[in-house]
Amino acid sequence: MSKEKDIKKAMDEFNDFNPTERQMEAIGEVADAYSDKSEDEIFFEIIRVNKKMENEMTKEEYEELFEKLNSIRPLLSEEQLEKLDRILEALGKD
Repeated sequence: MSKEKDIKKAMDEFNDFNPTERQMEAIGEVADAYSDKSEDEIFFEIIRVNKKMENEMTKEEYEELFEKLNSIRPLLSEEQLEKLDRILEALGKD
């Protein structure tokens, strides 16, 4: 698939995402909470949250989450791709 088609597919998937007001508030709260954290602190927090999600989600929900992460790859810069790959490798999803 070409990069242009990958981008279109990723954008189509986001068209279905309509966060509630509460979800938007939660996103804002998370952004505020991590705005002063180092990259390494955030990295370790992702690992901690992943373990919690793995225990609380069904296997299908958990795998769908990683499929969505992979679907945004065309939208990321090289630096962002490297960070995503680092996180996925640490989570055993490479």
